[in-house]
This record gives sequence, C-alpha cells and structure tokens, in this order.
Amino acid sequence: MKTEMSDQMTTQPMVKTIRELVKLRLAEDNSQRLLMPPIQRSLVWTNEQIINYWDSLLRGYPAGMMMYHHVMDDILEGRNIEGRTSKAGKRDLQIFDGQQRLAAIMLGFAKGELAKNRKLWVDLGSTPKTASGLKFQLRITSTGQPFGYNPDAPNQKVELSKRQEKWKKWFPTNPADVFRTANGSDIIDAECAIPFSELCNKLEEEDNSISMWLQEKGISDDTINKFVVALQGALDRAVILQEVDRKLVSDQEEYIRFFTRIGQGGTRLSDDELTYSMIKCHHPEIHDRMINIAQSKTGRLASEVDLALASLRVARTMKRWHDAKEWEVTPRPRPSSIADLRNRPEVQNEFFHLVGIGLQSSNIDTKLEIALASLREALTNDKGIEDNKDLPPILLARLPRELVDTLILFTVTRGVDKPWGTSDRDIMRAFVLYWMLFIRDEGKAARYIFEQVAFHQWSFTTEAIRKLIQTYEREGIGYFLPRPAMLPSLRHEVEKADHHLRSPADRFIVSNRDNEREFSEVLRVLSTKTELIKRALMWLQRDYLMKNFPHYDPTSERDEDLPIDLDHIIPQKAFGFHWGECTAYLAKDAISDNFRWNRRLIGDSLGNCRWLSASENRSKGAGPNVATNDAIDKIPNDLMSDYDKWNNLIPEQRKNQPWTLSDVATFQRLIDLRTLAIYEKILTESGIELLLSNHVPAPMP
Repeated sequence: MKTEMSDQMTTQPMVKTIRELVKLRLAEDNSQRLLMPPIQRSLVWTNEQIINYWDSLLRGYPAGMMMYHHVMDDILEGRNIEGRTSKAGKRDLQIFDGQQRLAAIMLGFAKGELAKNRKLWVDLGSTPKTASGLKFQLRITSTGQPFGYNPDAPNQKVELSKRQEKWKKWFPTNPADVFRTANGSDIIDAECAIPFSELCNKLEEEDNSISMWLQEKGISDDTINKFVVALQGALDRAVILQEVDRKLVSDQEEYIRFFTRIGQGGTRLSDDELTYSMIKCHHPEIHDRMINIAQSKTGRLASEVDLALASLRVARTMKRWHDAKEWEVTPRPRPSSIADLRNRPEVQNEFFHLVGIGLQSSNIDTKLEIALASLREALTNDKGIEDNKDLPPILLARLPRELVDTLILFTVTRGVDKPWGTSDRDIMRAFVLYWMLFIRDEGKAARYIFEQVAFHQWSFTTEAIRKLIQTYEREGIGYFLPRPAMLPSLRHEVEKADHHLRSPADRFIVSNRDNEREFSEVLRVLSTKTELIKRALMWLQRDYLMKNFPHYDPTSERDEDLPIDLDHIIPQKAFGFHWGECTAYLAKDAISDNFRWNRRLIGDSLGNCRWLSASENRSKGAGPNVATNDAIDKIPNDLMSDYDKWNNLIPEQRKNQPWTLSDVATFQRLIDLRTLAIYEKILTESGIELLLSNHVPAPMP
C-alpha cells in the first residue's frame, strides 16, 4: 500500500559522477549550479567522518543517494560554494539531503567552506594500521593542528612531544599561517603526504601525468597503480540524485517537516539547529548577516546559531505581546515557536532590527554587532590596556549558550551605546566567571533573568546581581560557594591526609561542621568536572594565555584545535599505570584498593592540571624538573608551591623509586591544597566574593 509521501516522490532520479557533481557545485552564475537551500544547517562532520567517506569511495563503496529540488518560486536564493547567499536562477538545483557528504567531496578538491580551515592529504609512503580500517593513509590538517592529527584516530591530537618538536621550527609563527604554508613533510608521522586535491586535479591531465608525477616522489609502482585505479574509480562513482517533488517543496510546512525527518537519518539536528534552519527558510537573508556577525571581531563570542536564537529570545522579551505568558516568552526559541513569529509583528521587527535584516548596506553595524562590541569591551579590553581581571579570548570561546542569551539581554536592556564604567565591567566579568564555574542549572538560571526583565522591570546593577546570586544559591540553581572564612578549616582537613586517598563523597569535608558536605559540593564538582577544570585554569592562567595567544580566534572552539594542552603536573605515568604493573610504581605496603580506585579521581583533578602551550617544548619528562622558578616565570599564576615535594613524586626525579605510603599522602595533599588555593583566588581576585551575601542559606534537601 502506497503512503502519501511515496505518492509525492514520483520524479525520476538523476545520476551524476563525483567528478560531475564537483563541476556542478563549482559552476559559475551563467550556468546551471548546485546550491544549498537557505534551510540547510552548518557543516558538522568530524575529521573521522570525512576520512571514512573518502575511504569508502576509494574502496568502491556506493556514494549514497542525495536529494535535490529546483529553486522554489518564492525563495530565489541559495548558498554558493563559499557558503554565501546569492540569487538563484530557475535552472539551478539545491541539495536537500547530502550536504555533509558533498562538503567532504569538495574538501577533496580543496574547495568549499571546509577548505577554509582543513586540508585533506594522502600519505602514499605509509601503510595504514589494520585497526584504522583505511585502504590508504588519509590525513587531515587544520588551522589548530597544522601538523596533522593521530593517523589512527583523526579526531585526536598527536602526542604532545611530537607536536612540540614541530613547533620548535615554526615558533612563533601564527598557526593559521603554518596551516597555509606547511607541506607534506611537516605532517607528523607521514612518509610521503600529498595534498589530495593535487591528485584529483592531476587525473584531469593527459598522458598518465599522475603516475609519472608520483614516481618522481619515490612512490612504488604497485602503490601508484592501486591508488590511481582507486581514485579514478572514486571520481567516476555514480551519485543518485533524487528530486523532491515540487508539491512538497512548495508547501513550506511539509518542506520543513520533511527536512526534519531527513535529518533524523544522518547527523541528527539539535532543536537549536532546526529552529535556526526554519528561520533561514522563512528569511534566507539572515544567513549572511549572522555569518558576518559571527566572523567579525566583535561577534567572536558564539556561533551564528546561538547569536540568532539569542537575538530572537531577546526580541520576544523586549516586545512581549499582550497577555503573554512567561512560558511563551522567556524560554530559548524552539522549532514550534517559529511559525508564530509572523503573527507577532512587533517581535519580528525587533528581531530584524537586532540582526540587521532590512539594512541598506552590509557595511552598517547592526544593533547586535554594537551590543557584542560593547559586551566584548566589558569582558576583555581590546585597547591594549592591561587589566588582570580581563577574560582571555580562549575562555570566551566557551561561553555557554544560555549565558550568551543572558549577556546580550543585559547589554540591550542597558543600552547598546552606553559605555561601561569600571564598576559595571568588574561586575559583569565576575558574574560571567561565576556562571561559567558555579551554575548548576543553566536553563533555570537564564529563565529567571528573562522573567525578571520581561515582567518585573529588572535592570543590571551591583545590588541586582548580588540578589540574583543569592536567589540562585537559595533555590539550588547555583552551587553554594564556601566563603573565604570557611577555607582554613578545609585546608586543615587536607593537611591531615594520611595514606588513604579520600573518596569522591569525602573530599573537602570538615567532619565537625554541620552541613559541610552540602557546602563542599561545589569544590568536588569544580575539581573533577573536565569542562569546569578547563575554564577555571583558563581564567587562572589568563596572563599566560593572553601573552602567548593574543590573536586567538574564539570561534575555533573544538578542543582538538586548541593551541594549548591540558597538562598533568604529576604525570599520569605516576598514578595512571595499569594496575597489573603496580609493584613497579608502589612500595609493597602502599598497594591497596583505596589507591587503585581513587588515584585517578585525585590525579586528574583541578589541582594537578595546568594549561601548557602546544607550540613550546615544556614537556615535563624532557627536563630535569617539572616545577621550577623558571617554569613559574613562563606560566604566571599557576599557583605552584613546594616545588621539591611536587618533583619528588615524579618518577624520573626520584629515579623511578616506587611511591611509599608517605608519597601517597603527599600526592593527595599537594593536589587538594592547590585546588583550594585556585578556588580562593577565583573567589577573591575575580570579584565574585563581593557579589556573595554574608547570609548562609540552608542547603537544598
């Protein structure tokens, strides 16, 4: 029995080879082009997905079906090879399903949006390991990792020591410049890495030029023959293009619903991505606006998706309609709310005004750009004036989306043109750091602020922020923060540590104080949750990060692309060994189940970590000491102390002598004392302490 959907899909498929598909995507304005429709999402495939797709093509696997439709009569726009919106002609086609695969194909030719920050290579001098599943050794480099990723795990960095050796030759060259100029010999663990695009282009030449070219590079004839045959087959692989019926395309509600269903079969769209896609479907011009804002100096605080949805959320709050309910106005926009946007003209107009739809020139700053510039000035000074409370750009890359919404609301409600005074800047930066480290329910935290602004005429002041944090602590939206006066007793308990490592529930507990377990929860979470550790250390080492990476682009938010590494002061070798080898690392009386199960809890926690530049050779195992006066000069504010005690726990420094019971106790004591020192510095130096109430609320049940 046929379904309604199958009745609609009656058009005949079109077949194109990979080679023909590329030419269609690269076609000029005066010929038929293959565009992306406005509804399409951003590119999300990882290095591994890109490599696996090309490996499948080289193995002769089917390329998979893609879906397309002709340009819709009422939406005559599409995104070109550079990702920009352009006028579409009636002959143009638009890819409805298959965007990620097509982007991966285009990267193989060094074209398209991915090519701005990634390159695809093939190392014909290396044989892939069986476990990798690859026919040929494919590699990817990026602006953040210009010397490549792990050959067997392309989403992971190469080990630190190998990257450091490469960076020695390039330091202090900007990573983006290295990415553009590095050649195949610079790729780590590569024997004969060649840009994949050069090989694809060589196949277009005559007289077997590709074989002769590879022979000159020292590649064996057998490898050349196998690869050339595989690549030729890949480029001639047929792609079935199924046309989406015009009836479905012309019905916007059905079109969006079908797009959602298609997305369930691939890399699933989040609600945010779907919401933004629906906005772009209704208003194609928003895509370029948001790209311009997100890629500008002032807009480097969030992705285009987050900035667009934050703007819509603010617009609904600022222009709430008559009889609006809190649950209708204050939440983050969802797909179901987009259809109502056209029925709320005041909200829609405010949204357009924020993002700049309707401006006569793209060179005019939008209200959102002005707000972002103002916000950036409040958080980190771009005028060359040193301020030890400024947030480093690398930390700004990690602003949670609910916090981005809130910060834009703060800036718009106070007036985007209103300059920030010193006091307001201090409050804003303290509040941002507080949120990033100590909020436990970000959705509720943002909802509460949006409700106050929309329904209670709330405004940004010191007292308002202080009451806000007090409410967060009372309601359990944020963790209760132990005040500085409570820390001496916590330090005393840490100093009493014996050879038994404390369990997760017993860390930072003062046994003779009522409710101390609840009050110490934030210390246990801050010290063990990886994302919070990264954020806390980025603030702690802000001088080091801003000195070494003043021009870092926060939009490069993927951790594998960061120019820094999260480094263990006491190396993992000392505590993370395979338990079957414990006798080589522990004295007989120090071997216990307690150490076995709690060692990583302590060793991987905040107090044992710091950020280390990936471009400098500061590997702990390479030198005679890990923590020295010389090291602290290079890494300001890492709060190291008792250097001899730290060094004595490092295998190389103690000539690989096993740890004793005393060493086990020192292990926890040093790490937990440094954790408390970091926490106290965050509280006092950031200004968060000044925003806390002296009243100690009852803990949540």
